[in-house]
Amino acid sequence: MNTPEDKRKFPRTAYESRILFELSAIGAGELMPVVQEGRGVDISEDGLGLLTDYPLKKDEVVKLHFPLDTSQTKLPVFARVAWSKSIQKRFRVGMQFLA
Repeated sequence: MNTPEDKRKFPRTAYESRILFELSAIGAGELMPVVQEGRGVDISEDGLGLLTDYPLKKDEVVKLHFPLDTSQTKLPVFARVAWSKSIQKRFRVGMQFLA
């Protein structure tokens, strides 16, 4: 059986950090901005593992805001949800960075 880990091109390393993300969702017939947060689990050259309470869906595009240092500076990076799995009322998500 192929797992998401089997399909990775680059090895991931542990990455624990709070990450804000945003996307657009349809609500009341119009697009609404959604800002949520998650916790980084692992990272590689082309992707990120994320744990969040928000139900991200496969192929959604999100804007991740990576903290750069102890200040409020954040690096915006776009990513596509490669897969999402529900785990005890939370979601474990595999993200692929977009170039």
